[in-house]
Amino acid sequence: MMYPIVAVAIVIATVVIYFLFRKLYLRYPYPILLPVVTSTVFILLILLFFNISYEDYLIGGEWLSRLMGPAIVALAFPLYKQRILVLRYSVMIGGAVLIGVFLGFSTVYGLALLFQFNDILVATVLPKSITAPVAVEISAALHGLPPLTATFVLVAGFSGILIGPWVMQKAGIRSLYGKSIALGGASHAMGISKAAEYGNIPLSMSSIAMTLSAIVASLFIPIFIWIF
Repeated sequence: MMYPIVAVAIVIATVVIYFLFRKLYLRYPYPILLPVVTSTVFILLILLFFNISYEDYLIGGEWLSRLMGPAIVALAFPLYKQRILVLRYSVMIGGAVLIGVFLGFSTVYGLALLFQFNDILVATVLPKSITAPVAVEISAALHGLPPLTATFVLVAGFSGILIGPWVMQKAGIRSLYGKSIALGGASHAMGISKAAEYGNIPLSMSSIAMTLSAIVASLFIPIFIWIF
């Protein structure tokens, strides 16, 4: 009897915390106050303060994590609404995705060699810039460590939305489309949440960049590892 009550309480608490921090971000739109960052840190502090294990939190948190798949699929709707404009920029999106995926896993692979990672760790870190459900599957298929891969995915997402806009500004990138494609390709769902602030068209471009990056990486990462 207590199990569903605890699960519902955790879900409600998580959602309330997220929307409170979202209101804070809308009032003070600083990158460090992005709700996906602040709410995550706040929930983590609560778990540590009350000595609540991650397994206990997952009693309800797992319900929310299962919504990730439908949420990603739902991104097809804004993509469909803006399909004409997305097709117009298909060459730009496709080229950016190919370059981004290649640079992403080749630089990670170079760092892995530099620090002498073994094959298991290499397979674990390579998919870090792909959306979590796909990254975990690739890691498992390559005999990596899927839970650790999920952690690297989170780090890539957080760092991308926190540092990415600043880096692109310093690099002189002004195009909202270019920024959105970069965010979706490098920071997956978190990048899309940031791109949504730029409008519906950037949101569509960011979502298709994330999807294409996952497809391209699924095809090329195993080949890359096999060759090198």
